[in-house]
Amino acid sequence: MNKYYNNDDGIIQKQELFSLPFICTFLLCLVGLYFAFYKPFVGLDAMGHQVMGTIIGALAFWMFKPGGIPFAVGTVVLLVGCVMSGLSISQVAAGFSGSSLWLLIPALFFGFALKKSGLGNRIAFFLLKSINPSYIGILLVWLVLGTGFSLLTPSIGIRFLILTAISMSVADACNLSKDSRGRSLIIITAWASAIFPGTGWYTGSLYGPVLTGFLPIEMQRIATEGLWFKVMGLPWIFITIAFFVIIYFMLRPEEKLHITQEKFAALYLELGNITKSEKIVFITLMTVLLCLPFQAMLGLASFQIMLLGFLIFLLTRVIGKQDIGTGISWDIILFFGIIMGLPDIIITSGIASWAEPVMGYVITFLTRSALTFLIGLTLIFFALRFIDVTWGFAIGAFLATATPVLYNSYHIHPTIVMMIFTFGGTLFFTSYQQPWIPQAESIMQDAGWNPKHLRQAACVYAGVVILTLIIFLPYWNAIGVMSLWING
Repeated sequence: MNKYYNNDDGIIQKQELFSLPFICTFLLCLVGLYFAFYKPFVGLDAMGHQVMGTIIGALAFWMFKPGGIPFAVGTVVLLVGCVMSGLSISQVAAGFSGSSLWLLIPALFFGFALKKSGLGNRIAFFLLKSINPSYIGILLVWLVLGTGFSLLTPSIGIRFLILTAISMSVADACNLSKDSRGRSLIIITAWASAIFPGTGWYTGSLYGPVLTGFLPIEMQRIATEGLWFKVMGLPWIFITIAFFVIIYFMLRPEEKLHITQEKFAALYLELGNITKSEKIVFITLMTVLLCLPFQAMLGLASFQIMLLGFLIFLLTRVIGKQDIGTGISWDIILFFGIIMGLPDIIITSGIASWAEPVMGYVITFLTRSALTFLIGLTLIFFALRFIDVTWGFAIGAFLATATPVLYNSYHIHPTIVMMIFTFGGTLFFTSYQQPWIPQAESIMQDAGWNPKHLRQAACVYAGVVILTLIIFLPYWNAIGVMSLWING
């Protein structure tokens, strides 16, 4: 029996009741129920078993999303199941009261305002009309736009929606045929520029507030925004540039682009005169951007500065009443809110202490040397990303509980661990593994990149990450976040 449903992108798709997602969800939920009721693990009490079963059930709905169900289904399963297991609602929903979530909400609305006002398109086409058309020139524009948009909004989703649509217009204007190397080069690099550069600083992507929210309180105190940039800024710049260079030589067509600077100028003129909303969005976002480095002087935290910017958008009606419900995905907000509290759930329920011997063995094996730890944990996280399709956040929440041991016993700073999470979270070998791929493809409607070229790009990214770990180890040692030789 088949039914039809609207997916997250508003596209009608067939729902098969006995499809692989339904079967996998059902089987994984059975595993969760088995753990909850039969309590097979020695040393883990009844509450721990029930919480573990609940987490597995929530993961089943998050991972496979049968019938296109929202993330909220798994969120409710985790919330209700953990409270029924004996945890208090304040423990289970702790993530909703943290500052990270209240930074996330205005950040997503910043991206919405950038897109709704048209300012993102105006900035992009202004830069494009200012260059002599060439593949290298367009790639440089993507780098500038990706970095600039990352400064204006940490919403990767908004950034790649803007840049993917613009790159499609550019590829069409250049008369690049479907599945051609040139078309893939332009669109893949535009997509990557929306994701890679901003990960290097705290407010440049959602990784900053979300991953920091996973850390135990004592680790959050030392994982500052400034240190995030110090640890990850240069590595992510290197990853972005190396990826672009390799992809350029891999996919570069022999023929030149058939487009003139006047064509880009015409596309810019089609946008019309700059509007009042664009001016408000630009001034507000630039003010927020300038205030963030001076938090201590202003006596305001990041989330307070972001909320004040959001307030300006509300008062000036850049964001209207109707936009509150539809401007951002509250399904994602609910997901992040509950998952930010997952480390506390794992610790309070006793799962962390029960798993400590196994975790200790893995840590002992990985910490034989600094390079073994970096590459080993990265490869483990890469492998687990084929299971955890929630950008790796579920696994990251569990592994975050080990950061105090890594810091106190092995002098590995939590920002190093979070950096590895960002490497794994950005992996894009498959579309189910990286939700940003199908979202971008829904815009392109099979007229974007060649899937073969995307797989090649994924291999390049993975290889560049490993190279980055090797090259930057001395740098991390020099700034004091990791020793060249780990001594337990």
